Amino acid sequence: MLSQDRGWFDPAQPGGGIPKPYAYLSEVFLPKLRDSGVDAPAIAMLTRDNPFRTCAR
Repeated sequence: MLSQDRGWFDPAQPGGGIPKPYAYLSEVFLPKLRDSGVDAPAIAMLTRDNPFRTCAR
């Protein structure tokens, strides 16, 4: 299961830094996985199946 805590706030920067979107996984990481040869079923497992199994009761 993928997780992300990347956001706009950077405590190392004055005033928290420049706001950044919470879109890193979908806009950067997943395309890199696809480009490196990870197939659609594996990506579906990471983004849909595993979260469902983890959170569903």
